[in-house]
Order: sequence, then C-alpha cells, then structure tokens
Amino acid sequence: MFHILSSMISNQNNTDTSVPKSVDKACKRAPSWVSTETKRAAVTITEDQVRGIFNRYDTNKDGRLSKQELKNAFASLGSRMPGVRAFLALQHADTNGDGYISAAEFEKLVDYTLKRGYKIK
Repeated sequence: MFHILSSMISNQNNTDTSVPKSVDKACKRAPSWVSTETKRAAVTITEDQVRGIFNRYDTNKDGRLSKQELKNAFASLGSRMPGVRAFLALQHADTNGDGYISAAEFEKLVDYTLKRGYKIK
C-alpha cells in the first residue's frame, strides 16, 4: 500500500509529462515515441562556410555560378524554396545581367546569403 501511495505522489511531482517515469529512455527497446536523441542548437553559418559551399557547387569549375548551381547550393543550405532563392540571388548579385555569378559578383552573393541567416544544425 505504501508503494502505491508513494508512486502516486511522485507522479504528481513529475514535471516531465511526456514520458512516464517508469519508461527508461536509455533502453534499446524503448517505445518509438520516446526520444533518445539529444537536441543540438543551430549555429549561424559563417562567411568562410558560405564561400566553401558556393565553391563546391561550381560543378563545371568555370569560376561562375549558374542558376542551377545556385539552386543546388541553396538546397544544401536548407532553403525551403531553393529555386526561388537562386532567382533572387541572381537578381541581387548579378550586376552585369549575364545570368551567372562571376568572381567579381561573388562578394555580393556571399553578403546576400549571410543576410538570410542560414543555420547549421
């Protein structure tokens, strides 16, 4: 009887209502609804990381970024609509209007991307 009462009292004091106290989160056979992963804080991407991503997505290595290469780069950054983001980046950074981001326009692209506040998870 004492055990039942003490468990009722401890359940009232339990602040974590999402997982019953009787469920061991570390158990390999824990139910699928019990999260065993720790959450990580997202960190804002740095200028060097943005440069590296855009350089990596210059797939044909011509020193210019096409709309498709921009789309792929923004997709890797986690953009919800990478095609739209690539179009807007071209509108912002492509000063000569040739449809590519050249080396001279690269700084404007990096600044534009940093202002969007992408994060690494």
